[in-house]
Amino acid sequence: MGKFEEIANTLVIYKMKTSWLLIEKFYNEIATKNDASLSMAFVLMAINNEKGSTVTSIAPRIGMEPNSLSRILKNLIEKKYVYKKKSATDKRKVYICLTKEGVEMQKIALNKLFILENSIKSSLTEKDLDGFFKVMSTISTSIEALKNNNT
Repeated sequence: MGKFEEIANTLVIYKMKTSWLLIEKFYNEIATKNDASLSMAFVLMAINNEKGSTVTSIAPRIGMEPNSLSRILKNLIEKKYVYKKKSATDKRKVYICLTKEGVEMQKIALNKLFILENSIKSSLTEKDLDGFFKVMSTISTSIEALKNNNT
């Protein structure tokens, strides 16, 4: 094992990044069969089925940068999974709404996501899960503290 691996394998950030890449690659292999991706799935899942969701509410809900969201929304519009609708009361607001095909794709995305989720959770104890969520919460808190300290 090289020096990089020795150091990297002790870093929380490295383990998170490599695990996320593994999840993304696996999900995308499944999603491409439906002409989709993990990012598309998260966007579809973040859209309210009944009334749609504002563009500005989707990005933070799924932790995505607005530029990336714009590209994905454009792709989803081209595939006819979503459409834009202006607010009746405030013309500055734009809602992203699911089409009938989008609702179906949302169901497929959720199904595939929960298959993966359940597979991961089935290998963990309740104590492991509690520890995982505690660690993830601590990471968020630590990042916020660093931001506030202008580091």
